[in-house]
Amino acid sequence: MKPESLHALVIDQHSGELPPEVADLLETYLVTNPAARADAARIVEVLRLTGEVVARHPECVRVFSQAEIKPVREARRKWASPLWLKAAAVMAFSSLTAAGGFYAGSTRPEASVIANVASVTPRKDSPWARYRMALDPLSSGMQVVRVDIAEKEVRP
Repeated sequence: MKPESLHALVIDQHSGELPPEVADLLETYLVTNPAARADAARIVEVLRLTGEVVARHPECVRVFSQAEIKPVREARRKWASPLWLKAAAVMAFSSLTAAGGFYAGSTRPEASVIANVASVTPRKDSPWARYRMALDPLSSGMQVVRVDIAEKEVRP
């Protein structure tokens, strides 16, 4: 068991906040582990001494009332940004990022060079059929046309 866990369990047991099953398990652990038992005894002694000091000198301890705690919470909310402001910031950031990406992509010269090279390159004869997109003369759409018979075929 970690020392932090042991300290928390001993403090909870001293305050009477542990369920009976957990208190029994803690007692069994302390019986079987002498180093943990000595550490727990030290913690209990510190808690006892702290209780005596608070009982003798209550002016040393400041206890906050609910009226004092509430303004502190309201002050925190005052500085907290509302949800709509966070959403607006996210939208502004994403739109600026998208606009920057569009601008960077549209001004890149390699895209136009690649398109020109691809259109100028002559096609080689191949046993495989080739297709291209062409405007459909009968409608306002596009159609896929086989390249080698495009001139021969006329759509009825």
